[in-house]
Amino acid sequence: MRKLLLAAAVLLASLSFTGCMLLDQYEMADGAAPGARAGEESATKTQDPTDVRADRMLIWTASLDVEVWNVPKAVANATAMAERHGGYVERKSDSGEESASLTLRIPLKAFKDSMAGFEALGTVTHRSVQAEDVTEQYVDVEARVRNKVALRDRLKQLLDKATTVKDILAIETELNRVQADLDSMEARIKALKGRVDYATVRLSLRRRPILGPLGYLFRGLWWGVEKLFVLRP
Repeated sequence: MRKLLLAAAVLLASLSFTGCMLLDQYEMADGAAPGARAGEESATKTQDPTDVRADRMLIWTASLDVEVWNVPKAVANATAMAERHGGYVERKSDSGEESASLTLRIPLKAFKDSMAGFEALGTVTHRSVQAEDVTEQYVDVEARVRNKVALRDRLKQLLDKATTVKDILAIETELNRVQADLDSMEARIKALKGRVDYATVRLSLRRRPILGPLGYLFRGLWWGVEKLFVLRP
């Protein structure tokens, strides 16, 4: 019995050591940043917005949580990537070295490439991409704009023909109201078009936990035990 327990202990210790070695080799392979490969693999799953029908207006939104070794450096890299693709940082907040959150606006044509770059910053822990179809909203507002423009033009014609002060004041009041409605609708169209042309990426960066000796020991042990049952997921 003692020999059996001793053999089991030696086997587990060997597996934990081997697991640690393989994990380190995997993370540092080809000089890539830790977790970069996981990011690259998930990037291939990002739907290309250019694949959708051209007659649909879609607002693309992505949410990405990434663990990185150096949060400030990752923030700088993400900002540089967004600007290189013609995008910009809309909002940013951070907690020093521990975490940071960025809201990035990315041109639609560069959405897929940008997502691949953001995922390669580290290890992706959460990822979601969704598209909201606003085609009907856009068409409806456009139709209302055309109606308001026609009404404004008729009011201007009536104003030119008005002869009494009472009629002039009444027409000008209505004309101002119609123009205000028209300005609001045109601003709505501009906002919708801006959200369609530029995808929104909410990027959350968090520093990876640094394991101590026991942490690496149990991590390697778990990896080794797992591989005894599952060789490939």
